[in-house]
Amino acid sequence: MRFTLLASTTALLLALPACSNTAPTAPDSGVSSSGGTTGSGGTTQQGSGGATQQGSGGTTSSSGSGGSASGSGGAVASSGGAVGSGGSSTGGATSSGGAGPGGAKGSGGVTATGGSGTGTGGMTSTGGVTGTGGTQAGGASGSDTSIADSLDGQLVQYPCGNASADDGYDCPNIGCSGGTVTHTTMYTLKGTPGTVYDLTFNVRGVVEPYAYVGGTRASGTSSISTGDSLFCAGGSQEPSGNGNDYNTYELDVSPAVSGEANVYYLNSVISSENPHTSKVTQHLTFAINYNATIKVQGGGTITLKSFDSNCTQVQNCGPTMGNKCQAPRSVSLAGVTPAAPSSFQQPFQMPAGFYGQWVFFDVLSVTPSK
Repeated sequence: MRFTLLASTTALLLALPACSNTAPTAPDSGVSSSGGTTGSGGTTQQGSGGATQQGSGGTTSSSGSGGSASGSGGAVASSGGAVGSGGSSTGGATSSGGAGPGGAKGSGGVTATGGSGTGTGGMTSTGGVTGTGGTQAGGASGSDTSIADSLDGQLVQYPCGNASADDGYDCPNIGCSGGTVTHTTMYTLKGTPGTVYDLTFNVRGVVEPYAYVGGTRASGTSSISTGDSLFCAGGSQEPSGNGNDYNTYELDVSPAVSGEANVYYLNSVISSENPHTSKVTQHLTFAINYNATIKVQGGGTITLKSFDSNCTQVQNCGPTMGNKCQAPRSVSLAGVTPAAPSSFQQPFQMPAGFYGQWVFFDVLSVTPSK
């Protein structure tokens, strides 16, 4: 488990295009195959000797006296051949299962009895035609969360600065120079360069809201009061003086993926709830806990970025403003993998008595994009 404490100009993620009303890409889930194809019957014919061959692509064939069987759903190495004696088969060909691609292990098989001629016994295959899909790191078949392990389990904290300037619900941001500050943290991905992946993550935390211009919000035109996702694909920041003094939470993807926004926001609200003008969000922070999927390229980067145009952040004071933060919120981190650091105590406060903001990333799956 990793965490980042912003003490100067350390920062976070990625810049995204702003928000309109289309849901983000639904996460792909890996496919696990179970079962397979079981051959039945077989043909017993007179012959001498027997041929044993190892199937490729999950198919095993054997011929000789004792019958033939074919299986799919896992590669099977057959041992033992068909034994022919004067036109009657005794024993037959016996195949012992091998390991199929993806961790599939054959079990079961086909038993043929009789057939044409005077053969008895037929072919008995042990292991072969039943394939079970393998599971890679990260859970679902085909998912490999290690590709994004630089992001997985990242805790980013935004403490208050000079507490003496506290006005009851806001506090100075840290690391300001010339009236603004941008906190940035970059995460480098693994995977195959040039391969596009669907990266699904859960994000939790306490953040102040922002009404971005344009883009596609996961929750469409829903109010923040519904408690839905604050994720937005695309768009841009507000023009100067129109609420841009609230802090952004932005994810930027590089290199850009063709046809995608490549800029995403984590704290978007609809324009009518612009915190610069609306009492619904003004001087308030909100708890977030939602899933989102973005497309990234192997070997690329995700940059978490928070921009502040006036060196001030809203404290985690709870549902009302101006109350000296008497009801700060906590967000459960139970069940996240990797776990949040044990040193992180909620509600988050730094310095003591002053409640900053924070986000935590839990990568759920990374699969090749289809």
